Amino acid sequence: MADLVIMPRLSLNEDTSLLSQWYVSEGDTVAAGDKLFCIETDKSTMDVDSEFSGTVLKRYYGDYSVVQVLTPVCAIGQPGEEIPELEMPKNETEDSGADSGTGSAAETAGNSEMRNTAAAGVQTDSTFQAAPGQEKKGVSPRARRLAEQNGITEFQVIRPSGAENRILEEDIIRFMAEGRTPEVRAASGERKTVRLPKIRRVIAQNMLHSLQSTAQLTLNSAFNASGIQALREGFKREQGEMKKVTIGDLILYGVSRTLKEFPYMNAWMPSEEEAVEFEDVNLGVAVDTDRGLMVPTIMAADTKSLKEISDELKALAAECREGNISPDKLKEATFTVTNLGAYGIRTFTPVLNPPQVGILGVGSIDYMVKKTKEGLLYYPACSLSLTVDHRYVDGGPAARFLKKLCENLETIEEWMEQR
Repeated sequence: MADLVIMPRLSLNEDTSLLSQWYVSEGDTVAAGDKLFCIETDKSTMDVDSEFSGTVLKRYYGDYSVVQVLTPVCAIGQPGEEIPELEMPKNETEDSGADSGTGSAAETAGNSEMRNTAAAGVQTDSTFQAAPGQEKKGVSPRARRLAEQNGITEFQVIRPSGAENRILEEDIIRFMAEGRTPEVRAASGERKTVRLPKIRRVIAQNMLHSLQSTAQLTLNSAFNASGIQALREGFKREQGEMKKVTIGDLILYGVSRTLKEFPYMNAWMPSEEEAVEFEDVNLGVAVDTDRGLMVPTIMAADTKSLKEISDELKALAAECREGNISPDKLKEATFTVTNLGAYGIRTFTPVLNPPQVGILGVGSIDYMVKKTKEGLLYYPACSLSLTVDHRYVDGGPAARFLKKLCENLETIEEWMEQR
């Protein structure tokens, strides 16, 4: 009998995942390790690889399907091999006792045909016109919640797939994913409406929540980067195991050690009544990907060497960009660093990642001039932007942390030798 590929459980509190895209079709030959499909959660996207070699004999779901975790998604085996016939879940129809109908085989086939039509790029009419006597029989609770979260109020434009023309959560997801991008002629010419993917909508919601729920204050400073540049150049010349260490890695190392001296910066504020200060520095690092911004966590960064931090960040960033990072690696950060220096950005206003009370923005290195006892000094300056939650951290304490961090980074070589 053919082998079954199971929908993985990515976190303990998830019962379903969105199968957003298939990479294979029925009849395709795959090897162990080949990508089968992509799934989305509230925090990330992830590609699922095959554990088996053989032919894709059966796909039990189409694109944009909401699938129960730990249930079969497809069957892989040899041509002619027996394919397990599964009783497919009722999806949203179990949300409400008002709908006692169950999906028939014809209904399932119809849903599959509709998914395959959309996947093939056929332009279907997203406005559903029910035939006489075939009016919609309601909207499932989960479908209604998802629609409300995404500003969808006109249910007559949603094509239903549930029993008795009931709109399910899967129908809302498919409607958003198909998301027409019509070109509309306006006074200023042509324009395009772009439907936001799920991860972009989650980022937007998180950023809005951050600004609405915290009192954010940003302080800007800069440090003399000549020492950190010289240390980096030394690593490159030596061509040893440290040759791939970047200036960004050195800053992360400095941040992880400086936070140990300022526990109020390495903290969460989960409510208005209390804050939690952490012993370990779990450093979140913002990573730009094609799918959107992700923030993997270097756990206990304060206990790791510079090379360990550098290697771990490169591995985490690669997983983010490849889309196969586990959601567990995107949690538990106690402080975040985001670096836009490579884009020539000098200073900016980082947005907090609640419940964290601090986030550091790293800018570009540009030359500045300052007056010293010996005269005017022309030096490379790296800009830092620190945003804090003013409900817990006042300007003075935040400034002391930023000042100490700058001092540590300016003397990083001798500072590292003492530790």
